[in-house]
Amino acid sequence: MSFPYIVQGSNITVVIGTTPHTISKSHIAYNKLLNAIKANDWDTVQDIIEPKKVVIKFGQGNIEIEGDKIFWKGREMHNALTKRMVAMIQEDFPVEPLVAFMENLMENPSKRAVTELYGFLEKNTLPITPDGCFLAYKKVRGDYLDCHSGTVLNKPAVYLTDEDNAKLAEQVGKHNEVQVEVVDGVTVVSMERNLVDDDQNRTCSVGLHFCSRDYLNHFGGDRIVVLKINPRDVVSIPNDYNDSKGRACRYEIVDEIDKDKADEAFEKAVQAKAEAEASVIAEKELANFIKAARAAAVEAAKEQLASE
Repeated sequence: MSFPYIVQGSNITVVIGTTPHTISKSHIAYNKLLNAIKANDWDTVQDIIEPKKVVIKFGQGNIEIEGDKIFWKGREMHNALTKRMVAMIQEDFPVEPLVAFMENLMENPSKRAVTELYGFLEKNTLPITPDGCFLAYKKVRGDYLDCHSGTVLNKPAVYLTDEDNAKLAEQVGKHNEVQVEVVDGVTVVSMERNLVDDDQNRTCSVGLHFCSRDYLNHFGGDRIVVLKINPRDVVSIPNDYNDSKGRACRYEIVDEIDKDKADEAFEKAVQAKAEAEASVIAEKELANFIKAARAAAVEAAKEQLASE
C-alpha cells in the first residue's frame, strides 16, 4: 500500500482515495508525516492524516494539542504559545517546560496581563526555564542598584557580602515598597502586586522592570543581570518600544552577563540561566570558592595550633 504525495514548500499533500490531505509545516505531526513517507510507512501516514484527530494531552489533561492548535481546558489558546509549543515538539525538545509555563501563566489573575504577555513572548525570543518561568534582562548600575531609585540591590546572591546581607531586611524602593531577600541561595526582589502599575499606556511607571534584548540599547546602566520571572507575576507590558519591556511584582536574579555578550546569553529554547560564554558569574563563583576554602584552611590551622 502507498499513497500519491507531493512535498511542496512548507506543505505536504497526500491523496488517500480521491481526497487530498494537506499538512502544513506548522502542524504538530508534520515531521512525523515526513519521516513516515521517507520510511514508506504508509500505515502511519494514514493514521496521521485520516479524518480521526491527532490529539496530544499534557498537564493532567488540561492541555491538548490538536493539529496546530493548543487548548487549555477546552479553550483555544493564543497563537504565540501555539507556535512555540509546536516548534519545540517538532524539534524534539521536551515540551514539559512549556506545559509548566502555561500552567503558571493560568495562575496570573489578570486577563490583561496574560494577553499582553503573549505579545511580549511573540516579539521577543526569550528562553523558558525547566520549571515553566522565563528569562529576561535587566540593566543596573555598577553597584548593582536599580537605575531609577538607586536603592534596590539587584545583585546575584553569590556576590552578596556580609554588609549586603545585613541590609536585606530593610524595605527599599522610592516609597519603601520593595523587598530584597535571598531564598534558596537566589536573590529575590518583590513588591505587592497591587502596587505595580497595570496600565500599559503608562510606559514608565511603578513596578519591577524587565526587558528583552532589543530594549537594552535604549536604557542606561553599567551591568546586565539575568532575571527569572514566573509568568503569574507579570503585571503589564508597556506599549512603547515594540513591547520589549515589562513590569512584574517579583523576579529572581539568576545570573550576570558580559555587556558585550548579550546576544550570546540566550541560545536555547529552554535554559535555567545564561550561556556559560556570556555569564561572568562562573569566575566569581570560583574565586569565592577559593577564598572560602583558604579561610577554612586558615581556621583549621589555627584550631590545630591551639590544641597542641
